[in-house]
Amino acid sequence: MIVKDHFLTGETFEIKKVSKGVMSTFPKIDNKKLKPYYNSKSYYSHNTTKSIMSLLYSWSSRFMTKKKINLISSLLKNKDSLLDFGCGKGDFLLAAKKRGFDVAGIEFLSDVQKELNKKNIKFYERLEQLSKAVSAITFWHSLEHLNDVNQTLILSRKNLKESGILIVAVPNYDSFDSKYYKSFWAAFDAPRHRFHFNKRGIINTVQKHGFKHLYNKPMFLDAIYISILSEKYKGSKMYFIKGLLVGLFSNLSALFTKQSSSNIFIFKKTN
Repeated sequence: MIVKDHFLTGETFEIKKVSKGVMSTFPKIDNKKLKPYYNSKSYYSHNTTKSIMSLLYSWSSRFMTKKKINLISSLLKNKDSLLDFGCGKGDFLLAAKKRGFDVAGIEFLSDVQKELNKKNIKFYERLEQLSKAVSAITFWHSLEHLNDVNQTLILSRKNLKESGILIVAVPNYDSFDSKYYKSFWAAFDAPRHRFHFNKRGIINTVQKHGFKHLYNKPMFLDAIYISILSEKYKGSKMYFIKGLLVGLFSNLSALFTKQSSSNIFIFKKTN
């Protein structure tokens, strides 16, 4: 499939299957050259503008932060250590810290690191810099951004305590909204998303590195947000309404197919 960087540059990229349930974006771009693709005031996971899409992202992000904290609280004990990979501005970590967890993040974007410093959130640029093992590592829509997924999972297992928890949230290219929008599907997000998974693909990828899949949960708001953004990329009039309807239908479809737009996967480190 040929896809465009609809978000920023308009460049074209190719998405190809690399293994069962896994696709990758080509050509491969190293981390240093990829940084400019994030350097936009409109990058929704980091921005502070007042556009409709950024306000929608901000609202859904606050709602999901509460959901994530509740999930973490059901899996960990108070004061357990938590590492968030690709932590962005640290809103999730700040909420987890207030809930009583010992938190730290992994973040390589220098502008975002300044925000983390302001919030007094400890962070590292690489997993290799951790000095001691943690109770849980989370990848909230960050694993798909990596070129070195397998190496990152190896290091994640190494830096987790015995029976530690790994949480991975990723888009699902077998969802209704993905098949509906095809190359306009916003969750392809080339070239920032360097890998793409269906449900079986992400489970197999993680489990082969010494983890057991416990269960997974759908992220219903993602279908709506991604569909609205996809309609915007298509240049649709009334993109908000059209995207909202497609997103709602995708969620309804997922009740029967179990193919949600995005899912949270919970894994446990095995001996």
